[in-house]
Amino acid sequence: MQRPVSTYIESDDGLHPFENPEYYEWWYLDARFDNGYSCVLTWHWRNEFLKPHIPTIQIFIYTPEGKRYVGLDAIDPQECFASQERCDVKMGASYLRQEGDSYQMAMHSRNVGCELVYKGTIPAWKSGNGNFPGGVLSKGWAGWVIPCPRASVEGKLFIKGIEIPVKGDGYHDHNWGDIDLYDLFKGWYWGRLNDPKYTIIFSCTRSLKDTVEPYLFIADEKSTILSTNKYDFAVEQDEIDTETGQKYAKAITLKYSGQDIKLTCRLNTKRVVEHSPLPKVNEYNMFNWRFLADYEGEIMVDGQADRIKGETIHERLLFRP
Repeated sequence: MQRPVSTYIESDDGLHPFENPEYYEWWYLDARFDNGYSCVLTWHWRNEFLKPHIPTIQIFIYTPEGKRYVGLDAIDPQECFASQERCDVKMGASYLRQEGDSYQMAMHSRNVGCELVYKGTIPAWKSGNGNFPGGVLSKGWAGWVIPCPRASVEGKLFIKGIEIPVKGDGYHDHNWGDIDLYDLFKGWYWGRLNDPKYTIIFSCTRSLKDTVEPYLFIADEKSTILSTNKYDFAVEQDEIDTETGQKYAKAITLKYSGQDIKLTCRLNTKRVVEHSPLPKVNEYNMFNWRFLADYEGEIMVDGQADRIKGETIHERLLFRP
């Protein structure tokens, strides 16, 4: 089996500034921990989901009992710094920086916080030149790189003054562009599966022309074994979210069949952990969901079949109907 080659370099995770008002950029991290807690963190250098695109930090912590704690702060641009050479971001007192093969971070907002170290366990990934996979954009730039497709994570969570030691695994990616995403896409599904042997990252984006643009990434313990925009993503069952009145996927299937690799996987949503309307910045009602799901399936690599099974968080963004 010939493994895909990444052209990722450290500056891909640095700042990519544009001068136009549609410019957006964010660094995203998430983690699931052995004690049942999980977190999602975003450094929005220019927040795509606000008008104007101002700097913000955002933190979500989810407890094993299903409680959620949220912090969101706007940051004075004069208190923001980011390097173009590598990931080195400081927004107020919160920071994210690469140190060798690790990422050190701290974020605190509204009585919740995280202080964590991410250590990559498989190599970083960039598809092509870093623009949206598949070359499907007819205009503008929508950059996406994955500096940590999978990482071991260790540190502390903070909830209302209580420190919670945590250890688990996580993910880090980086997005930027020069045109508002709702002028490129109707929306997308995105998620990742961290099985003991394999890491799977999937997305399915719907364009303004109603074409579906999928992307699938698979790695084993050593490196990437598949990066493709040719796989089958299907919503097998949907459900109405009572909070928003919108449909979301209750069950999703992922399928890929190649000469050396085959994948069949089903995700079943157990709980909606986020279902919030996004700020009204145009004529469309935009929504963001985050789901807790069980997944189960089979992956075959070079004739060897392995069962995959576990729990994960996946997301949906809806920009326009």
